[in-house]
Amino acid sequence: MALYTFEFSKSMIDILCPMFLTVGAGGCIEQVGPTLSLIFTQEIQKKNFFEVFSVEKPRRVNDFERLKTRLGTKLVLTARPDGGDPIQFRSVATELHNSPGGLLLDLSFGTSLADAIKRFNLSGADFKPNDFSIDLFYTFETQRALLDDSQKMTDALTSAKEAAEREANLDSLTGIANRRSLYQQLEGMLHRPKDDIDLALLHIDLDKFKAINDTFGHAAGDEILKHTAKVMEAWAGPDDLPVRIGGDEFALVLDGPHDKTSLFSLAENLIANITTPVRIDGHSCKVGASIGIVRFRAGDALSSDRLLINSDMALYEAKGAANGVKLLTPEMIRLHEERATLVSEIEKGIAEGQFVPYFQPQIDTKASKVCGLEVLARWDNPAKGVLSPPSFLEAANRANLMREIDRQVRQQAINAFATCRRDGVQVGKLSLNVTASNLRSPDFLEDLQDELFLAGLSPRSIQLELLESILFDQSDKFLIAQCLSLKAAGFTLALDDFGTGHAAISTLIEAPISTLKIDRSFVTGLDSNKKMQRITGAMLAMARQMGVDVMAEGVETRRELDLLEANGCRFFQGFYFSRPMAMIDLRSWLELWEKGQMRKLS
Repeated sequence: MALYTFEFSKSMIDILCPMFLTVGAGGCIEQVGPTLSLIFTQEIQKKNFFEVFSVEKPRRVNDFERLKTRLGTKLVLTARPDGGDPIQFRSVATELHNSPGGLLLDLSFGTSLADAIKRFNLSGADFKPNDFSIDLFYTFETQRALLDDSQKMTDALTSAKEAAEREANLDSLTGIANRRSLYQQLEGMLHRPKDDIDLALLHIDLDKFKAINDTFGHAAGDEILKHTAKVMEAWAGPDDLPVRIGGDEFALVLDGPHDKTSLFSLAENLIANITTPVRIDGHSCKVGASIGIVRFRAGDALSSDRLLINSDMALYEAKGAANGVKLLTPEMIRLHEERATLVSEIEKGIAEGQFVPYFQPQIDTKASKVCGLEVLARWDNPAKGVLSPPSFLEAANRANLMREIDRQVRQQAINAFATCRRDGVQVGKLSLNVTASNLRSPDFLEDLQDELFLAGLSPRSIQLELLESILFDQSDKFLIAQCLSLKAAGFTLALDDFGTGHAAISTLIEAPISTLKIDRSFVTGLDSNKKMQRITGAMLAMARQMGVDVMAEGVETRRELDLLEANGCRFFQGFYFSRPMAMIDLRSWLELWEKGQMRKLS
């Protein structure tokens, strides 16, 4: 048996064989090369070689004594370096002259180099000069050649890394910079030496982009995004950076002096060009756009995150502006801070169960009875008293907290309603408001059924009120299907705020609506507005022809009630009968109602 010896220093071995290991005469691993130490997540020194590695080839090499009989033979080993899938190594075992009975094994990957780099986050410096040459130990000349190969490999890996870095900074769809690049650009600008040049960040959001995706498909949506990117590139200066942040959000970083007038002019030109209709597969596709602008200077004590937050504040205000453009002001920052404080209070209110149901009776005047209770959310704030939705709705929606508020209020309302039923109090159906996000949630129906089951109630005791502004019609098959599923489960459906102009008449044909709730804007002042009387009368006549019940909301005077009844309306809700109230107050109101003291029908 040949005996190979080595006189290299440990540092030289580390360079030439970064994946080497030595095994002592007892079969335990004694030294591990620097790359092998990186690959194994746990310390393998002092462990028995066969606890860490399995010898796949040659076969039947399963102990240290057999391994020593295979000196100079190419070995195939497997191990689980990071506890994941097994990985294959190639190796040759060589005797150590300065450790009687010990072995030196030089390992290389059996899988591709690219996979090894990705899995173990390695660089070119972590590899030996040539993974496929085991002869580097035998001659100095071979070693020198292989070191040259190592440099070539390092150069290739460096080039690949630089190319990957470039790719990592680009949006794959549009080819412009991505969020990562945006952060790098902003941080670089902020950390320049302080000067007096005004820089700017334009935060751009496409309006009605979802409608393009839903109507014409995602391929059309992709074309709109590419179109937006091209517009931004066309209007960007040589030192500016157009960016796709993600989804339908874009940004334009302006690296140069811009006054307020030029910023607004640029933003308006961007909007005009972005909103130009695009022909896609024979269809004319058009989106809107809003732009929030924040100005800053190099050296400002801000972070890129803070700049984006500030630009988002301006963007939020821009969505309500006539020209779709807003420049950040101190007042916007103040309002944002107030909203942030409010959101924090809302989150605390949710955690402490402060959101509670209030109930407003619905009256059937023909039968002189309470035919239902609409559930309305209230915030029982310990410091501010009972607050209605306008006090928290916008902030809760922006913070995606309304779903949890709705769930909390709904569960309390269902339990309180169930208690009324068990106590023999007859109040008709419980009316729950349903949002578009509720309908789009695949779990909504099942969750609602579970809540009713736990309370001992049937879906037939529940009416679901759908806002007309949900915009469901025959073009939104999913929402229609959800409505049909709710109807099939036993729920009654009502269309709330009818007449505000959102829903098509086809909605009443496609969706299984049982009740129309006329918006209060068609009731308030009805007694003094002849035109409004004709419109309301037409609504009631149409509902009769379609066999749909009508409930008038916002009834506040006897005259309004009389006019509506004269046109055939029998279901009412409004302050004329009762304001929304907590369940404890409702029970008292119901007792008085039953005694005839609350009726104002005579």
